Amino acid sequence: MIQFYLLSVFYLVFSALILLVDSYRRKLSFMLKAKSAIRENIKRLNLYFLAGIVISMGELFLPIHPGPVIAGDLIPAVFVLFMAFFFRILYSERNRERSDAYLAGKKQKLRKLGFICLYIALIHFLFPSIVLL
Repeated sequence: MIQFYLLSVFYLVFSALILLVDSYRRKLSFMLKAKSAIRENIKRLNLYFLAGIVISMGELFLPIHPGPVIAGDLIPAVFVLFMAFFFRILYSERNRERSDAYLAGKKQKLRKLGFICLYIALIHFLFPSIVLL
């Protein structure tokens, strides 16, 4: 369905912007409130996590027209699922100290992950009828 396609593109771009906000703080200052809302509020984090799972399953089982019924758009769906679990584990309440230490030393890797996420969203948006396997 087209709804899951659009939601997956939005989810990937939003996740990429959350990852890139630390590296490009001045240019992405509008994302600071969104990042702190997801990081500080466990209900919003759980909602973001569940939304990622639902979007990824919808992308897999209800693909755009020429895609196969089971595989769907595999790379964007897997990446949405990965980002959902990544944020859930990174921002969970028990791992607050560990996530702060991880973020402090791994800004370059998070920046690369953010750009990969943007790249996948761009390819997925520009070529909706191509099945990315």
